[in-house]
Amino acid sequence: MNQIFPATVFATSAAIPPAAVATMAEELKQWVFGLGRSEPMFTKRKFDGRPERNYNLKGMKTGKFLQHEEQRFGINLGWTDDASAQTAAKVSRWFLAREAADDAALRYAEPVALANGGDPSFIRYEDRTVGVNLGWSKTPVYEWKVLGGTPGAPVRTGERVALFNMKADECLIYFDRNAGGDIGWPTSKRWEDQLEALAVKVGKEAAKKAVLAALGL
Repeated sequence: MNQIFPATVFATSAAIPPAAVATMAEELKQWVFGLGRSEPMFTKRKFDGRPERNYNLKGMKTGKFLQHEEQRFGINLGWTDDASAQTAAKVSRWFLAREAADDAALRYAEPVALANGGDPSFIRYEDRTVGVNLGWSKTPVYEWKVLGGTPGAPVRTGERVALFNMKADECLIYFDRNAGGDIGWPTSKRWEDQLEALAVKVGKEAAKKAVLAALGL
C-alpha cells in the first residue's frame, strides 16, 4: 500500500495540522543519491567524463537501487535485485545537469535535468497509456528539482531527498504497478484518496502546496 496515514484523522479539520504536513513531506523524501558517500553533489552535461559525478540512486521504500532495466511497458527503469556495495558501484550511472555554466555544487530547488547512462540519457515527463509518465530525451530537459533541504543550500550525497518534476507538478515515488517499473507519482488512486481526505476543508491543491513548501519548493 502507498498510504501515508489514515485520512479520517483530518476529515473534520479546518486546517492541515503542521505535524501532518511534515509527515507527508518526509514520506516523499524517498531517494538517496550516492549511498555510501558524504560530500556535496556536482552536475555535469553528459555521461562521459567526470565519473566522480556519477551517482547511484537508492529508493528508501524498496531498499534497492533504481537502474536502467528493460520493461515491457513504460520507461526502461526498474529496481536492482539487491543493495550490495558491488551493485551500488555497478549502477552508479545517475547524473544531473544544470543549464547555466556554473560549476558550483548542486543546490536544493534549482531546476536540473535528471539523467542515467549514455545516449539517450535524460529523463523527461511524457504522457503514457501504461506506466509512469516518463520518457527518454537525447538532450537535457531542465524540469526536475531536488527537494528536502533549504532552497539554495548544497545537496549532499547520502541524504534523503525528494525528486520533484515541474511538468508533472509531483514528486517521483515508489509505486507498486501491475505493468511497468514500480515508480510513479502521488496521484495514484490510493495516494489521491489520502490527499482528498486530508484536504477536505482546505482544498486538495492547498494540501499539496503545503507539503511541497515543507520540502522547500
